[in-house]
Amino acid sequence: MSALLSEADLNDFISPALACVKPTQVSGGKQKNNNVNADGEYEVSTEPDQLEKVSITLSDCLACSGCITSSEEILLSSQSHSVFLENWGKLSQQQDKFLVVSVSPQCRLSLAHYYGLTLEAADLCLMNFFQRQFHCKYMVGTEMGRIVSINKTVEKIVANKRQKQDAGVDRKPLLSAVCPGFLIYTEKTKPQLAPMLLNVKSPQQITGSLIKNTFESLGVASESFYHLSLMPCFDKKLEASRPESLDDGIDCVITPREVVTMLQELSLDFSSFITEDTALYGRLSPPGWDPRVHWASNLGGTCGGYAYQYVTAMQKLHPGSQMLVLEGRNSDIVEYRLQQSDDIIAAASELSGFRNIQNLVRKLTSATGPERKRNITALRKRRMGPNANSRKMTAATAATADPYHSDYIEVNACPGACMNGGGLLNGEQNSLKRKQLVQALNKRHGQELEMVDPLALGPKLEEAAMRPLSLEYIFAPVKQAAEKDLVAVGSTW
Repeated sequence: MSALLSEADLNDFISPALACVKPTQVSGGKQKNNNVNADGEYEVSTEPDQLEKVSITLSDCLACSGCITSSEEILLSSQSHSVFLENWGKLSQQQDKFLVVSVSPQCRLSLAHYYGLTLEAADLCLMNFFQRQFHCKYMVGTEMGRIVSINKTVEKIVANKRQKQDAGVDRKPLLSAVCPGFLIYTEKTKPQLAPMLLNVKSPQQITGSLIKNTFESLGVASESFYHLSLMPCFDKKLEASRPESLDDGIDCVITPREVVTMLQELSLDFSSFITEDTALYGRLSPPGWDPRVHWASNLGGTCGGYAYQYVTAMQKLHPGSQMLVLEGRNSDIVEYRLQQSDDIIAAASELSGFRNIQNLVRKLTSATGPERKRNITALRKRRMGPNANSRKMTAATAATADPYHSDYIEVNACPGACMNGGGLLNGEQNSLKRKQLVQALNKRHGQELEMVDPLALGPKLEEAAMRPLSLEYIFAPVKQAAEKDLVAVGSTW
């Protein structure tokens, strides 16, 4: 663990910061001088005599760096199973309204494990539950959204690499923005990294755009359907609440934990919805959606496989090249490196967990800001040597992953990545059991889900889209007087 961190920092709550990014405005009454600092920020360690009343909303969480918790109580107040039950209970009374549900592969596997079912049995049970209980008209997997997201990501990485080669400069790697935990953390605490973020939206949001696009092409207005999304972590609620995400047609985001809670509150037994009617896959697919595609997955990992798919795309452009899979200093760092002879043609990495993110931030910001004195010696040692800045090496001399020199890094806030999302049904197990559960679910992912080739299907999906899709985030980095090493979201081990 980094010497700068303690175990108290590594949890799913925001620790109090010295000063809030969104200062409380003081109005009227007497005010002690030490309540507000020179920058006009209210110091949370002291209490003023009188404050203006403030209401906390989900958008405030997006702007916060320390004094608003990321606990379920605040998140669920705006997007939760109870909100879904209330809103859909009203909308379902209108004949022209229908329900659409999208579900990620991590949620499907988590529910299957929790109820001791095969993946197909859990899928059919979940579809039957939403169809019978809520009259769900369509239910889809998120693979089609992931396919579009992967192709846009690969397209932008390749373009960036060509610009780098033409300019003859060694640019820093692009960073993924598909994990809302890392995205929010970067915007609010490390804004200097914002230019490195690749602004391609996540499968959740693109799936919403695809569904909205499908119905609009059929003359169905977005107000006619309610879109419920099942996602593996609570941060996805924040992602759906971003200003540029509001047009993606996602009305509510819940997690498998909330599905179980909802069943308990409704006094329903999930197993009572078990069915062998495999025709549900087709009946609940929207027009033009192939269930063999949107209920599938792809190679490269359970979080999307963006790094793997980029190197695969580059390998197709360089016949005879070899892809090496290199492990990092821990199991949450992996590099996919494409080599031809001794030349490294392309490289992309996966990096998960807050501890690894802290090291990533220090590596990537060391050239743009003052280094911490306690780390200077260690950093200099790592930079020494004849091959310190070389990208030409053999497999023998490159036995471990080097994500900081990759073309692209797929970053996930949770250790173990999305299969360890805070909204999944891990039973609040200890760290060892959670790691074992993640390994078991990753194994089931490769065994029970059909694998499709996103690089072959991507162009066809975009060509089939009747209207332009909303595919890009608009980043909103917040400039702060002093850097903070607090993580705002994401579960940890």
